[in-house]
Amino acid sequence: MAEEAFRIAKEWEHKMPAWADNPVHPPPNLDQITQRAIDIFMMSKKPNGEIGGIGWWQTANGYTAIALRDYWAGSKQNYDKMAQLVRQCESHQAGLINVFNDDTLWWAMCCMDMYAIGGDHWFLEKAKGIYRHINSKSSVCGRGQISFKDQDMEGACFWTTKPGEGQINSISSGLLAELSVRLAIADGDSKPGKERHPHFSKLQSVLGHGQPSCDDYMQTAHCTLGWILRCRYRPRDGIVLDGIRLKKGEAVNWTFTYTTGVVIGASALLYEATGEEKYMTLACHMAHRAMRNKSWVEDNGVLTEHGSYGHGRHDPAKNNDAVGFKSVLLRELGTLYEVIRKTNASNQDAQRTAGLIKTFVNINFESQQQRNTNGNGQYGPWWNGPFERPTSHSQMAALDVMAAVHLVNRM
Repeated sequence: MAEEAFRIAKEWEHKMPAWADNPVHPPPNLDQITQRAIDIFMMSKKPNGEIGGIGWWQTANGYTAIALRDYWAGSKQNYDKMAQLVRQCESHQAGLINVFNDDTLWWAMCCMDMYAIGGDHWFLEKAKGIYRHINSKSSVCGRGQISFKDQDMEGACFWTTKPGEGQINSISSGLLAELSVRLAIADGDSKPGKERHPHFSKLQSVLGHGQPSCDDYMQTAHCTLGWILRCRYRPRDGIVLDGIRLKKGEAVNWTFTYTTGVVIGASALLYEATGEEKYMTLACHMAHRAMRNKSWVEDNGVLTEHGSYGHGRHDPAKNNDAVGFKSVLLRELGTLYEVIRKTNASNQDAQRTAGLIKTFVNINFESQQQRNTNGNGQYGPWWNGPFERPTSHSQMAALDVMAAVHLVNRM
């Protein structure tokens, strides 16, 4: 049950990891270091606007990290170039949409960050178009539509828009929840403390009849997050599990960092939109557990997610979706940090969490400089070292570190 997730998060006592007592500080030439990493990444740009050596969704994530670097640094240094490239990508992939809902939603995140920097409504409209696309394609389960092991799958987002798609997963669902609440906030319509009721059947009757309202976005966010907390969440260790193969009647309990990361971000933003303390408590609980997860984080505080894409287990020359999973977690920890600072959250645990995130980000940035670079602005895939070789996919993942380090040392 979703309420159990909130209850356990509230009752849990978080211990601080050993690395929390080892604060580090960024160098004075931080701007030059992070911009150099971006410039190296952009050397792989192809004529169609995408980045060579990586896929469609990875290009979106690389561009999102660049946008966040500017936004969190209080800069527009890369904005004009990024705006041109996103438009170029959209010119050959209409609406930035493909058959994979998670791919498409990553582009929506990129557009929302571009909108936050420049206020260009072209980006906001693309994000809204993606929201409408996913709902119009019946990619989200309605109330009573599908059940799995006697649980209603209301709110779950399918993996693709293919007819007969049989997989629902937490990454597409978590991204839809985050996009929805971000659209609600962008509309400037959500009122702290206003009661929300996630009746998705009502939402489905509204879609297709004019533009979705702020209430529609919030209903989607609540409903989709509700499915994750009911069906794909382990409350005690704060982990979001992967997905469900409906045709096989099989739950896939993979524990990737990015599935947990997007729910941290969505929960933090729901706190910003509603003022409901339970969302902040949940986000902080998940963040603490993630930063102390021995399968993801080394004893020195460096995020490696070794089992998914780790040194000695994978060929650093070969692209793999998993190379960027950990970078999404770091990005969403940044989202939580930003919300805590922006709202001046009075929750004592929130302030402790913000301090821990700052140390965590700085440790991971320092590790890139000491163990994972050739000194020329190029980074490998192993954040804890050793540096082996630079690739487009390893550079893409490192860009989220370059973005977050500006945030935590500015706010």
